[in-house]
Amino acid sequence: MEKSDNIDVFLAKWASGELSEEEINDFKKSKDYILYETILEGTKLLEVPTVDREKLFDRIQEDISEEKKVISLVPKWAYAIAASIALILGYTLFFNQNITHQSGFGERLAVTLPDGSEAILNAKSKLYYKKGSWENTERIVFLDGEAFFKVKKGNTFTVKSNHNSVSVLGTQFNVNASSGFFEVICYEGKVKVENKTSSKIITKGQAVRSIDASFEEWELNEITPSWTTGESSFVNTPLQQVISALEKQYKITIKSEQISINQRYSGGFTHDNLQNALHTIFDAMDIKFIFIDKNTIELSKE
Repeated sequence: MEKSDNIDVFLAKWASGELSEEEINDFKKSKDYILYETILEGTKLLEVPTVDREKLFDRIQEDISEEKKVISLVPKWAYAIAASIALILGYTLFFNQNITHQSGFGERLAVTLPDGSEAILNAKSKLYYKKGSWENTERIVFLDGEAFFKVKKGNTFTVKSNHNSVSVLGTQFNVNASSGFFEVICYEGKVKVENKTSSKIITKGQAVRSIDASFEEWELNEITPSWTTGESSFVNTPLQQVISALEKQYKITIKSEQISINQRYSGGFTHDNLQNALHTIFDAMDIKFIFIDKNTIELSKE
């Protein structure tokens, strides 16, 4: 790199992308390049405005002695800045890093969490958690979709979705979460379910559903969710949720504009035969279905 007397101008041109290709190549060969690249990238990640980076380079020049025969582009304090940036970025990236697990259409996905707890994701569901929080024994996961949890005993284990949450110490339970819908079924132990306005504690064989912040409760005799063995089941569930489950299992689109999706359905459908699943649900509800194409179905009143 050409050693210009006006180094602050050179660095400003480099930061703004105004150097020629030859000047950049020469700069990259210098021992100072890696440090300045670290400082510049660090300030970008920390969203420091451009004017602040320019002030940073001006500060560098204030520490450069004009009396030195060989001009060093790296004052001692710059190493401290680089080390601080590396430490801050490393800490921030580690503690905010999301570990994500996501299932596809018609897929079930088994996940082992850092503490040995297990989660089985139903079709088209997403679970994620912040890696750093588990290092501090704070067991929190975020869910969009449906999952069955087998939680190992330990600190409080929390499942969050929008304004809803489930908290346990060690138990087995199922969570189905989507926009405006939150359902929890307890298969073992005891769980606490919370939404924006209230909370409810349920035990083995009990279930609770939050629709638009109001709770509904019922009881059941199942020992595990039926969807884990290839059949979805529902108890007085809004038809909208049943349709969503069909779409996720069979990778289809169901048009329901001509019917009421708020009517309730109790029953189930198989995961291995679409025609059977459609007849099981819609024949019982006097709803007609037709295939518009291979992957699109339209519903209408009989």
